[in-house]
Amino acid sequence: MASGGGNSEKGEHADLVTIKRADLQKLSAEVRQMKEFLPKVLNSELLQSYHMLDKLQQELSEVHCHTDQLQQDVDHWKSRFQASQSEREREKEEMSSLKLELGQLKKSVTEQAGYSARVGAASCTLLWRVSRSPECVDAMLKGSMVSEFLQLVGETVQSYVTDCREREPPKEDSQEVLFVLALAGTVTNIAASAYGRDFLMSCPAGRSVVDVLVSCLSEAPIGTCDQLRNLVLMALYNLSINQKGLQYLSTRQGIIGLLAWLVQEEVVSENRLHCVRLLQSLIEEPTTPALLQEATQTISVELLQQLVNDRNPELQAAAAELKEEVQSLRQAFPLDI
Repeated sequence: MASGGGNSEKGEHADLVTIKRADLQKLSAEVRQMKEFLPKVLNSELLQSYHMLDKLQQELSEVHCHTDQLQQDVDHWKSRFQASQSEREREKEEMSSLKLELGQLKKSVTEQAGYSARVGAASCTLLWRVSRSPECVDAMLKGSMVSEFLQLVGETVQSYVTDCREREPPKEDSQEVLFVLALAGTVTNIAASAYGRDFLMSCPAGRSVVDVLVSCLSEAPIGTCDQLRNLVLMALYNLSINQKGLQYLSTRQGIIGLLAWLVQEEVVSENRLHCVRLLQSLIEEPTTPALLQEATQTISVELLQQLVNDRNPELQAAAAELKEEVQSLRQAFPLDI
């Protein structure tokens, strides 16, 4: 029993540890010190620092996530950039190839244009010479494609005058100038024929060409296009001796004032002579009151006297006749004051 009881007691106190009293006192002293020290260490600032540290750790985690996302974006845009660079290099190669091809095409077009200009100039020059014969003019106008030819003349002359006004005019001996002069000269020769004058005034394409010729007198720069203006003035004079042509030209508003301005500004004596002759033809038998009024108001005494005193004998004689016509008009139709 004694031994059994002893074993039972030993089992109950098996988890207990025996320490010395001195050690217990030392431990108690340390516990008291910690109780005194901990409140000094574990104050609000330290706790706040812990909270701040947790917050910073959370923010750092978020920054890492954002950085990862940015890195993904960088990788994506880097990939796009590299693809764009590759595409750009491919386009540069294609552009270089296209430029080379374009240069070859320009050279080919220039050669073809030069060839076409030579052919056109040669053909139209021959046509210009042939059209000096009234019989050839009659045969030409009775054929086909006449309206298309007149339309070509109007468009070409108008384009040429516009180019001369907007850029440096081509050289007088260039194929382009020869081509334009040949076209205008052919129309002048057509207008020199009685049948040709009537034909031009009887078809829309012919009247359209006449409108272009009149506009050339005001649009073609003075000092250039002298040969073209010479042909235009002769063509309009040829038309003015036809009754239909005279009536049509008389309806062109401002034509008398235009010719009066041109005869003063023109530098070529022969062109001034053509201006005077055309003026005289228009006012010799005025077809409209407006034309009559314009003639008496626009052709001044000073201008007529200046023309009469010109060095060119032909211009002097033509101006003297014009002066008589204008004086007769003023006497027959005095201006109201």
